[in-house]
Amino acid sequence: MNRRDAQDHLTEDVRARQQDVLWPDAMVNSSSVDALLWKGSPNATKVQRVGIAIWGLAFACIGAVSEMGAYEKRELFLALFGLPWLALGAKLCFNAFKRNPKPVRAKKH
Repeated sequence: MNRRDAQDHLTEDVRARQQDVLWPDAMVNSSSVDALLWKGSPNATKVQRVGIAIWGLAFACIGAVSEMGAYEKRELFLALFGLPWLALGAKLCFNAFKRNPKPVRAKKH
């Protein structure tokens, strides 16, 4: 492979990698990430599960801090503000540990 071919190959590789930042491709990729976060996946990798759990804990921490502040200040608005964050964090944490159900074995007779 000569220098010009190598440079063309590198240019094509960079263009292919940057294609996801354009609007239609980014929208498709972000929707798959949103589906992974919201619905969970029994086939998610360990890295994806850790990422989902981190997001869930971050949202749960926002809710917990809001609830603690509401308890100290006796404010209903702050308590109502924290509940959806706690629920979202719990949902994401549960989705992080979603697994395939084990198949039911037939009994031998």
